[in-house]
Amino acid sequence: MKTLPQVQDIVEEIDRLIAEMAILRSQVSALGSVPAQVDRSVRETEYFGMWAEREDMRGLSSRKWLEGLRSQQWSRP
Repeated sequence: MKTLPQVQDIVEEIDRLIAEMAILRSQVSALGSVPAQVDRSVRETEYFGMWAEREDMRGLSSRKWLEGLRSQQWSRP
């Protein structure tokens, strides 16, 4: 037969586990309300195309624009 301190330890562990389960349940519920970011294309993100209205980038790929910018900034007179 278990002694009283051992029973008390078991009850305390059960209480701790119940509290932990409640926290985990709320975290899982919160995850269910957030749309999955992994399935989304980068083109659907809110920051995609934020430079689209820049006149100096119009008609250029970002790579071509960057190469031009570097050649202007790094060239020596």
